Amino acid sequence: RMDVSPEFVSPKTWNIASLPSGAEINIADRDTTLNGKFLLDLTESMRGDVIFSLVMDETEITKTACKVEVLARNEWGGYGAQPELLAAFSMPNDPAIDKILSQAIDILRRGKKDDVLDGYASGKRTRSWEVVSAIWSAVGSLELNYSYPPKTFERTGQKIRVPSMILSGGLGTCMDMTMLFCSALEQASLNPIVLLKDGHAFVGVWLQPECFLSVVTDDVTAVRKRISLNELIVFETTLITQSPVLPFSAAIEKGKKQLAEEIEADFVCAIDIQRAREQRIKPLSFVEQVAVSSDGLEETKVSTFPVLDEAPVIEDFAKPEPSADDEAHNETRLERWQRKLLDLSLRNPLLNFRITQTTIPIICPDPGLLEDKLADGKKINLLPLPTMTMDEGRDDDIHSARTGEKLDEVFVASALERYEVYIREEKKKLEARLISLYRKAKSDLEEGGANTLFLALGFLVWKRDDKGDKKLRAPLILVPVELKRKSVRSGVKLLLHDDEPRFNTTLLEMLRQDMGLDIQGLDGELPTDESGVDVAGIWNKIRVEVKTMEGFEVTEDVVLGTFSFAKYLMWKDLVDRTDQLKENSVVRHLMETPRDPYTTDLAFPDPKELDQLYPPKELFTPLTADSSQLSAVIAAGKGKDFVIIGPPGSGKSQTISNMIAHLMGLGKTVLFVSEKVVALNVVYRRLKEVELGDFCLELHSNKAKKLDVINQFRNAWDVAEHMTEDEWTREANRLEKLRDELNNYVQCLHAIHPNGMTVHQAIGLAVKNKDIPDIGLSFPQVDQHTIEGLEQLREHVHALKVSAEKLEDVAEHPLKVIAQPDWSNAWQHEIIVLAEALALSARQLLETTKAISTQLHFDEEDLNLVQVKALSELAQTLIDTYGLRPAFALDSSGRTNIADAVRASALLLDYERL
Repeated sequence: RMDVSPEFVSPKTWNIASLPSGAEINIADRDTTLNGKFLLDLTESMRGDVIFSLVMDETEITKTACKVEVLARNEWGGYGAQPELLAAFSMPNDPAIDKILSQAIDILRRGKKDDVLDGYASGKRTRSWEVVSAIWSAVGSLELNYSYPPKTFERTGQKIRVPSMILSGGLGTCMDMTMLFCSALEQASLNPIVLLKDGHAFVGVWLQPECFLSVVTDDVTAVRKRISLNELIVFETTLITQSPVLPFSAAIEKGKKQLAEEIEADFVCAIDIQRAREQRIKPLSFVEQVAVSSDGLEETKVSTFPVLDEAPVIEDFAKPEPSADDEAHNETRLERWQRKLLDLSLRNPLLNFRITQTTIPIICPDPGLLEDKLADGKKINLLPLPTMTMDEGRDDDIHSARTGEKLDEVFVASALERYEVYIREEKKKLEARLISLYRKAKSDLEEGGANTLFLALGFLVWKRDDKGDKKLRAPLILVPVELKRKSVRSGVKLLLHDDEPRFNTTLLEMLRQDMGLDIQGLDGELPTDESGVDVAGIWNKIRVEVKTMEGFEVTEDVVLGTFSFAKYLMWKDLVDRTDQLKENSVVRHLMETPRDPYTTDLAFPDPKELDQLYPPKELFTPLTADSSQLSAVIAAGKGKDFVIIGPPGSGKSQTISNMIAHLMGLGKTVLFVSEKVVALNVVYRRLKEVELGDFCLELHSNKAKKLDVINQFRNAWDVAEHMTEDEWTREANRLEKLRDELNNYVQCLHAIHPNGMTVHQAIGLAVKNKDIPDIGLSFPQVDQHTIEGLEQLREHVHALKVSAEKLEDVAEHPLKVIAQPDWSNAWQHEIIVLAEALALSARQLLETTKAISTQLHFDEEDLNLVQVKALSELAQTLIDTYGLRPAFALDSSGRTNIADAVRASALLLDYERL
């Protein structure tokens, strides 16, 4: 049994046949009857109780109570409890709405517009805009006053004045005004939406018959995308309470600012009234209506009658585009090349752009106009935004409230007509950043040969599933520009570069591969308008493509920065010039038959036969080259495909320079490409040194400008007019004579003699073996030996070498004292007998040596023959001096005494001779 106190719901009873212990029964009948009269009379919210009791035979087994908040009849419960119920307060059938719409019809009639409120029947967005503007003017003529809402009403709810109450009391909060406009718009057969922010509410309306996918949308980007596509407008309702009432266009601008990206955290949700109606959330209906005085709606004098704000030119209703053919196809080799050339990671600033010191955001209310002026060749001054705040005695907020204009925005908008754009940065910091950007762009141009400085017009704000709610930004239109300044003190000017504007094709490829979104028509030449690129048209195309993708929207930001397209041009060639590339046999082979061998009928000429086959007058190689390099040059002239590989310093650039000169001499044109400008400059410098620089057309870096290209053509033409073939013929003949003389010397040097050797080989052997002792061989004539004789000599030398290796240790052999050239049995017997006698003598010598050593207190162990001989001489000396007195030689002055004795002996000999 359900009992309610107070009875805002009628009591109800459910009969249950049986309920076993611990069992559960699901009650399917949950329909209850609201007490309409009670709720209609409720003017303040109150607390109620709902009590559920389980009863058997009038005995209560158990019960539970629930607290319920019962709202007043005109009270909304807030965002926390079924926010879609706010749609019930859009009351198009309120009598006050008919009076407002009647006034709107008069305003349309006076503005000489169609006065029939037929919703979207016209098929034109401009007509929808006019109707909303007329309703704005009609409500503005009521001279309503503003009432501040309760704090956090959007979450906790508030009482809402119905249209009749607003007109009767002449007062309303932002929520009251919002629902008043929703009621009037809905009655005019238009689809309104309610927009809720922290502490604020305002209204939007679809300009064509559309609605969001759900009643409640908490994605602010979904709203901004539809606004950018001119499918939806939002306007600030509280401006209707100002006196005088601002034009409808000012309310729209204020409404758009409420959804700005920098304050989007304040956004709560958008409630689509049409979707709510489809879900059967109907308008509230009151039995009693508040009496509305018609005084506030009486027609005023013509002089003060509200003026209809003129609608802007907006395209008609968007037609759904046919879906693209999504047939799966196998990825070709060409598609794989294209994909690998594009960096689709978040390291690429073309997909994940961030503001850095080398990127400068520009304040530009009309990016399309800025691009048009650049396309017309105008130079744009980059200036710091001056301060226009209370520091100068002006209050921007008061000015905005009175006029609907922001001082800095008005100033910036008018500045573009003076060819000026402004940047929110102090003057000194801005100059430093511009100079840094100028130098980086110049360095990139010199190193990479391509301009990297671009003006990014518009960004796609997008999300990735693996990055959560993190917002990523990718530039859309990239306009090539350059920075110029006359002097250090002069300002920096922005002007268009000679390159063509391009769309961020990396983004297109990412959307196609990762998101399955294939956007056509932007990967080549961009759509144009009267002057330059159709910026607005391109933005709208992207908006249409991503309008159903949550978290995706187009912003109209403008940023100056550097973007690298090092691989983009290669990718573009593969996309735009596939058929032309296939005309090259190598590219065609790599695309179509990469697994098969690459065959060609052309071969490299034999380096040894070049001089015999090619006279100097047919070779146009001004730089030195060896035979292998010359063979490559000649092969290139014949059209052979090949690759030259070599480490630094091996002559690759010199060979390339000779190739270019040779091909030019054959009347061919050469395209020389390189990833680095330094390689181009090295080859160009070599060609310039041989006076071929005027025939080189530089198409990179700062040489690629149209005027520079024309001047290069002129120089080449002037040089060609003064050239003749006579000097070339004479020099070629002289060179041929010198070449023949040198070739004759080479032939003699390498001629093979009867012994199978050449002079060149003989010289090499002599130089190589110069340190080997000369054995003094001599022959009567040079051709003494044949090849066979030389081989025999080498065999003898080899035999001697083998024997010498066996006798390497003979110098230390114990038998080295034996010198016997011939061997015989008698000699062998003799050597054995002597050896036995030697053994006996050796034993005797050992004993004698031991005895003498003992007497002399000398260690006799391990004595060699030299020491034994010395010991023998000592013993003999001792014998010879027996009986004498040798002590004089053994005392401390023994050396001196011996020397004196030697001199005395010489003197005695002289004396005896005399």
